[in-house]
Amino acid sequence: MDKSSPIKFQLTKRKGIILGTIIAMMVLFLFWPLPKNVVDKPFSTVLLDEEAELLGAVLAEDEIWRFPTVDSLPYRYKTALITYEDAYFYQHPGINPVSILKALIDNIQAGKVVRGGSTLTMQLARMADGNQKRTLLQKITELGMALRYEAQLSKEEILHLYATHAPFGSNIEGISAASYRYFGRAPHALSWAEAALLAVLPNQPSMIFPGRNTDRLKEKRDQLLYKLWQANEMDSISYSLSLLEGIPQKQQVFPKNSQHFLFSLHQKEGGKAYISTINGKMQNRTHELLNQYVQKLKASEIHNACALIIDYRKQEVKAYIGNAETGTAHDESVDIIQSVRSPGSLLKPFLYQFALEEGVISPQQLLKDIPLFYEGFSPKNFDHKYYGAVKADDALARSLNIPFVNLLRSYGVSPFYDRLKSAGFNNLQFAPSHYGLSLILGGAEISPMEVASLYAKMALSIQEDSSYKEPQILKEEIPVKSLLPFDPAASYLTLKAMKEVQRPGEEYGWERFTSSKEVAWKTGTSFGFRDAWAVGLDHQYVVLVWTGNADGEGRPGLIGVRTAAPLMFQLMELLNGGEGDFLMPVEEMKTAVICQESGYIASDVCPERKRQFVNKSKQLRESCPYHKAIFIDKSSKLRVNGDCFPLSKAEKAIVFDLPPAVAYYYKSYHADFEAMPAWKASCGMMNENPMQLIYPQDIRSIFIPRELDGKEGRAIFELAHSNVDAKVYWYVDDQYVGKTEEEHQLAIGQLEAGEHQLYVVDDEANYLRLSFFVLAREE
Repeated sequence: MDKSSPIKFQLTKRKGIILGTIIAMMVLFLFWPLPKNVVDKPFSTVLLDEEAELLGAVLAEDEIWRFPTVDSLPYRYKTALITYEDAYFYQHPGINPVSILKALIDNIQAGKVVRGGSTLTMQLARMADGNQKRTLLQKITELGMALRYEAQLSKEEILHLYATHAPFGSNIEGISAASYRYFGRAPHALSWAEAALLAVLPNQPSMIFPGRNTDRLKEKRDQLLYKLWQANEMDSISYSLSLLEGIPQKQQVFPKNSQHFLFSLHQKEGGKAYISTINGKMQNRTHELLNQYVQKLKASEIHNACALIIDYRKQEVKAYIGNAETGTAHDESVDIIQSVRSPGSLLKPFLYQFALEEGVISPQQLLKDIPLFYEGFSPKNFDHKYYGAVKADDALARSLNIPFVNLLRSYGVSPFYDRLKSAGFNNLQFAPSHYGLSLILGGAEISPMEVASLYAKMALSIQEDSSYKEPQILKEEIPVKSLLPFDPAASYLTLKAMKEVQRPGEEYGWERFTSSKEVAWKTGTSFGFRDAWAVGLDHQYVVLVWTGNADGEGRPGLIGVRTAAPLMFQLMELLNGGEGDFLMPVEEMKTAVICQESGYIASDVCPERKRQFVNKSKQLRESCPYHKAIFIDKSSKLRVNGDCFPLSKAEKAIVFDLPPAVAYYYKSYHADFEAMPAWKASCGMMNENPMQLIYPQDIRSIFIPRELDGKEGRAIFELAHSNVDAKVYWYVDDQYVGKTEEEHQLAIGQLEAGEHQLYVVDDEANYLRLSFFVLAREE
């Protein structure tokens, strides 16, 4: 046996171990897990529209325009890049020995580095390592990392990472940022010339980029175009036309018409690309019109506005302009759409809808409109007039305050509060008693987004699909659908009333608002003229406009119909919803026999009746209380009954009998109104009191402030009398204080703090007696 055999075996074994160790170490090196972020650099926050077009971007934390990693590369750019940088990209394992050898020979011959020989994978390794100074050791490191990348990443992943982080001059990195910054369009929309320019740009981005060394840059681009033509990537005509395309000389400005929503996303979670539901063209035009419109409002010292458009059928936000561009002095950075403001009258349609749903009213039921004083709350109509009684749909169309305060008293503040909360009114932070009756006139705060969402729910409830999700603005969100909190029939009747909008008194000019489409709309003006609103709905969209000052400063002319409605109608005309109207949900409706004059369910004595559509779900609660059957003396036409007059000499009559205070104002606007006939003298004991106190009603306590000149103030009392010729005598604490005729209003002074008695009597001995308490005044 050869004595050297064991030694040879031992050597062979040792070599095998060493070789195996080397192979294991190489495998371990190649497949040692790469970091989650191969290139660990922060990204810009990017907002895209529904077509993935750029709406805006925020610089990355290192102040570089670097958009998040692209999902796919456009064919032209990808082809140009590989042709220029790495023709054998799909064949090599991360390094190309032939290219490295050629680069080495060329560099030796030139006596300096004139060619790198790096593959795209090696360039990615260099970028991931922070673009360190080029040394032999650095080159070896890049070679090793390139092999690791190829072992663990696909070719497409490597290309995407390169295209995301490649330098393009100035503070621009990545194909997406470069494409928008130099050409104002997305990478997939680049021409061959533009794609070729961006393919050659990272080669020497600090030396050659648009605006510097243009001739050299064009030369490099044209050389690449020639290669692409030779490779049959384009025909001769396309090649010739591509050579004629110029080189951009400056950077494009990124869009800035969605900054408020963009910055809200950036603050919430920056460094991501968000695809929104916003329609880019609609957003641009809305932004343009809003800023032009605000320029006109500045003369009235109104500086801010916002606009929101929702496609409620798709349940998507299509335009979102959080504020006008008015400068930092006027708080242009405030996103009004997400801010809480007083809604003014914007909640009236919802009370109208809820009252219809519950059978509290029919659409044309009379609501009282007389002076109201309730627990220190004394609302007024915008025009400071009183109409006695107004049909509910007319009160909504005219946005009268007092009828809706009375309706809220009937419906209940707490039930209304609960319905608003369940419908999505999330900014009600206090108990119902905190808001009271002022809730219906803007006594709470709500954001424009909440307002638009509530109206979107109302309109959508008419559609066959009653499921709903909050209007979406980001496509990645998939919220759970839920049932709408609105009755379809009541929604239809509410929108129908809103289509008949008219405005009395000072809210002039509404007649000029016309539209090519059927539009239901509502305006709102907050107390102190701090917020002016307009909401419009057609058969597909909700458009909301708010105007005012972000700091809450009120202006005398800041009224919904004047400063918000004109822009709302301009935006309505932009929408491509076409012709159409709200479809009646017939299956959810029924007809009821209604009293023509009062709007209540017709009683047996109502003289004129009609059938009217109402919602099917609830029965109307009350029949007509105003029509009454009486007997009158044929000769005198005075009221009688069988106890005081032979009915053989009487005739039956149906009268429309309103309470005295209601009749007092109602008759001024209804020439054909006839009050209840007076009782015949022989039936005098039957007389009902023809007087009713108008102001204050339900009197309990009165506070009497001083006049502006410092003198003692006076308490104002007013009553209605059914007899226009009556004289009324007034007494306080059994002391005579005055007489009134026609207009029964009296100012009474020198009332000390404490309890007092008021006594009024007319010339027919009808009287009223009540007590009231005067509150002490702090001096």
